Amino acid sequence: MPELPEVETIRQQLEKKTPFTVKKMELSKVVKSILKDREFNPEGKTISHVKRKGKLLDLHVDDDLHILSHLGMSGGWRISKTKVLEKHTHVQFCGSDKKGKPLFLAYVDPRRFGYMYFLKDKSAQVHLDKLGVDIASDEFDAEYVHMILKKYPNRQLKVHLLDQSFFAGCGNYIASEICARAGIRPTRRCGKVTKKECADIVRATGEVLNPIMESNGLTFSGGYSDTSGEKGDGVKHLVVFWQKECQMCGGEVKKITLAQRGTFYCPKCQK
Repeated sequence: MPELPEVETIRQQLEKKTPFTVKKMELSKVVKSILKDREFNPEGKTISHVKRKGKLLDLHVDDDLHILSHLGMSGGWRISKTKVLEKHTHVQFCGSDKKGKPLFLAYVDPRRFGYMYFLKDKSAQVHLDKLGVDIASDEFDAEYVHMILKKYPNRQLKVHLLDQSFFAGCGNYIASEICARAGIRPTRRCGKVTKKECADIVRATGEVLNPIMESNGLTFSGGYSDTSGEKGDGVKHLVVFWQKECQMCGGEVKKITLAQRGTFYCPKCQK
């Protein structure tokens, strides 16, 4: 599943193509599971800019409208000067770039777990407000982390980090990597995490996100690609996730399952 660095990479690439006027929209025959609004039709409207909260893309459209796009397990956007013919293309916006030349924005999703809403400001905000603080934002600080962990003292840390209503954008590989760089075992109960360790979690989050975002995201086998179809190179920055040896100390990495998710940690570096 694309996590924050991958979604942010796509956001930045889409943003460069705004303003973009949708002259025509083409849909696949199986798009119903993706489009959550019967009246999804941005034809004739202009996408002015693209924002993001957590893993949710927010395409701002004329008349106080929003296209909210979640990529699900395998979704992604493509930008092309010609019509996108890639298999599993379900939504295609046909329009023109800033110079008036043909341009196509297409949503591609093999597994069709992604979804889109076409909403007015207030309704879009309801969806955005369901998400917690974005872990790449300035609001994500030690005080916030400490407050949230105190509320759920019996939850395991890594399981809690995956809760999008508190930690928007944090996915499975990010959560494992944050715990590793913060030196905290993923199984630690939230109530046992100290204030200093909350600051370590915030520091570790930046150490995880920034280099992967600079590498255009992270691609596992057969997974994410950016709007040009290029794979992300962020896997080189992982220290425990799917690693046999810890990239910080060289010790053996252990794999366990938490909340049905594969979880990796270093017994030497994490306490």
